[in-house]
Amino acid sequence: MSIPRLATEVSLLEYLDRNRSLLRVWDVVSVAAVLSALLPACLAAQSGSKVLTPPKPADTARGAATRPTSAASATPQPGTGMPVPQSPVLDSIRQAVFRNLLERDRAGFATLASAFCLAVSNETFKSASGSTERVDAPEPIVRRVQTSRAPARRASGCTFSGNAPARGVPGRALLYTVGAIAVDESRAEAAAGYNYDGYSAGGYTFTLERSDSGWVVKQWRMEWTGKP
Repeated sequence: MSIPRLATEVSLLEYLDRNRSLLRVWDVVSVAAVLSALLPACLAAQSGSKVLTPPKPADTARGAATRPTSAASATPQPGTGMPVPQSPVLDSIRQAVFRNLLERDRAGFATLASAFCLAVSNETFKSASGSTERVDAPEPIVRRVQTSRAPARRASGCTFSGNAPARGVPGRALLYTVGAIAVDESRAEAAAGYNYDGYSAGGYTFTLERSDSGWVVKQWRMEWTGKP
């Protein structure tokens, strides 16, 4: 509805005073028209707004399946030991130490032993640790150091009975083990130990130097000896 054009002789106030009812009707119609025009836009805006939803609970089953292994579970269990390092240089040093132990009878039981058993480990043999963690010496080393006087074999081929009651001293297996090795270009230090099947045990430190013919033992010292 539109307001008629005002006559020039009638003022605006007089016109409004005479047509109050007309203005009230026009106001209602105008408000209704405005609401009719705005309602579709409001509905469209509401329908296009983002709906917020609460986050889904964590998938605990999937998390458990992909959880990384803890450091504790990756640690080797007692009795399994750590891998013994292997390399041609280390094996050459071990061979020199085994030969010195056997040929010089460092344990002093060569004439009593029934078997000469060879093993390698990571032990330092600085004291009587009581550890039994060891693996067989490599077969090529065993073959190269064995002699008719000391027919060496791998440790797994020996039988160890310990100090059974009334057991005699002769006839026991003598175990030699070469342990931890520190080496640079021309010098090495190797730990070693012996165990005469529970009767006696001891530890050594060997110092070696590299020569044109290979590694040679230059010095050795007894670290300890006693009952195992």
